[in-house]
Amino acid sequence: MKINQEISRLPKTDQYDMYFGPCHPGSANFGIKLKLKGEKIISALSDPGYLHRGFEKLMEYRLPLQNAMLSDRICVLESLAWELIHAEAIEELMDLEIPERAKFIRVIMAELSRIQSHMIWWGVFSAGTGFDTGFKIAFGYRDYILDLFAEITGGRVYPAGYICPGGVRRNFPEGIEEKIEKVLDKSEELAKYMEVENPTFKARTKGIGILKLDDAISLGATGPVLRASGLKTDLRKDDPYEVYQKFNFEVPVREEGDIYARFLIGLAEVKESIKIVRQAIETLPEGEFILPKYKKPKINMKINEGEVYVHNEIL
Repeated sequence: MKINQEISRLPKTDQYDMYFGPCHPGSANFGIKLKLKGEKIISALSDPGYLHRGFEKLMEYRLPLQNAMLSDRICVLESLAWELIHAEAIEELMDLEIPERAKFIRVIMAELSRIQSHMIWWGVFSAGTGFDTGFKIAFGYRDYILDLFAEITGGRVYPAGYICPGGVRRNFPEGIEEKIEKVLDKSEELAKYMEVENPTFKARTKGIGILKLDDAISLGATGPVLRASGLKTDLRKDDPYEVYQKFNFEVPVREEGDIYARFLIGLAEVKESIKIVRQAIETLPEGEFILPKYKKPKINMKINEGEVYVHNEIL
């Protein structure tokens, strides 16, 4: 009886608050503070939480080659891109010019990593919009790419510092190019699944979660999110690194800025990454895969003092 009296004193409202998340330890402590009216979201405030693994301190007393293995743990979704940016920073600081073959291999691996990252996104996105089958399909197709990573680098999710200062740790194994082509065919199959028209999916994504371009810029949005709001920008085009200037590909852009636009950008980017990988395989040069002096780095090897700034197109 007392409980009912307490409830009766609460202000009358049809809105309520709900804390959504954290959903997975891989997302750190990220959550969203939602204000709901029935099932309609009135407002959403992101709460990044706190998770600090101390990579910058761990790297202070390790060799660059050892730090390559730490850098791929920064992000489980796209570990090879983080290896790449670490390697590029060390090479800029040391004034190193790596072999041409290594640059091509890096691009191939970075774009394969990009494709599987988009697959994770589509799978989780499908589950979040009520299509659990999409989650299973996406993660099944992602496994084809992870199998390639295991054969090339020795690791599936974390590629053991494969992209490292001076090049890459291992040359491509014999016959891997044909296997990559087959996996690209599988990736195109998934893209066709993603293209299936579904009125329920559209109802849950079109005109919802609109992020206007000015807001996207002021909030620091990057990559597919920024491009879905109308800004045609991509560091692989705007400021090419490695050998991206050698390849023909488009930068997808949409004007709507809603959830559906971001979905279409992700779909288009998978197709463009497939095009890049195919071109890189066709023109892959012979030669060294790493600078000879970095094949067996000395235990007391040190990097130059100073500061550098590098950037690449990370999702």
